[in-house]
Amino acid sequence: MVILFTVGATGYVAKKLHLMDEDFDKKLSKLILSTALPAMILASVLTAEYLPPAADILWAMLVSCLSYVVLIAVGFVVTAALRIPHGRRGVYRFILVFGNTGFLGFPVINTIFGSQALILATIFNLTFNCLVFTVGVWFLAQDNEYGVKVKMNARAFLSPCIIACLAALVLTFAGVHNVPVVGDALDALGSFTTPAAMLIIGSSLANVPVGQLVGGPRLMAAALFRLLLTPALIWFVFHFFVTDPVLLGVLVVISAMPVATNGTMLSYQYGGDIKTIAQGTFITTVCSLVTIPLMATLLMGM
Repeated sequence: MVILFTVGATGYVAKKLHLMDEDFDKKLSKLILSTALPAMILASVLTAEYLPPAADILWAMLVSCLSYVVLIAVGFVVTAALRIPHGRRGVYRFILVFGNTGFLGFPVINTIFGSQALILATIFNLTFNCLVFTVGVWFLAQDNEYGVKVKMNARAFLSPCIIACLAALVLTFAGVHNVPVVGDALDALGSFTTPAAMLIIGSSLANVPVGQLVGGPRLMAAALFRLLLTPALIWFVFHFFVTDPVLLGVLVVISAMPVATNGTMLSYQYGGDIKTIAQGTFITTVCSLVTIPLMATLLMGM
């Protein structure tokens, strides 16, 4: 968490010192979404030391997909309950549905359940990537900071990240993993994704007055729902039929992460509400300093 804030603060200072500007942020976002992030998606499979049987992979993917059905329903219900106005609903739904499953989710899962659970996190992350670059993009493109809807077409969804997701799924079911050189090269390129995303988020927040960094009461309510009520709801729904405690625990941890860092990059590329998504990422990451240890303590005690 300290690493995230440090890199984000660097982006904030860089914008204030005019080392970064909006045009640079847009170009860097496009570069990351076209190169580093697809590489990270492929590397998650190609660097995996172990892949479970196909039946276990399918079950984990099904559970993951079902969890996003619940999360998307939550996104629509909560935005309606909070009476989010037009021009903001898409970004609020993104905040409520898509969390930081990789950079934060992986180390938390490793701490609670051990390294053997990381393959489940990898499978869940594939589902996340397939959805964030389709459903997530659609959410963000529905509105922008001026409340004007952005038109989308089918071609807009055929991004390098989606192609990488499809390739990763094929590799997974083909049993291709732990590939030397190629996997390591993609992993090295993919490792640039998170620091670059935090630089962009920090730079975006530099445009927001200090008093508005945490947003208003609606954003705070959405943040607390994202971090506390959503994982509780996921546990309640899935504990009836997911008997593997590790699988259930990974599912709960994934749903309790702060907002995905690539939301800001996607907002730059698809005309989304950059200010609100940056605020949402900031406030959920700050609050998760308390909520993640609390959730980890509860899970380890169960």
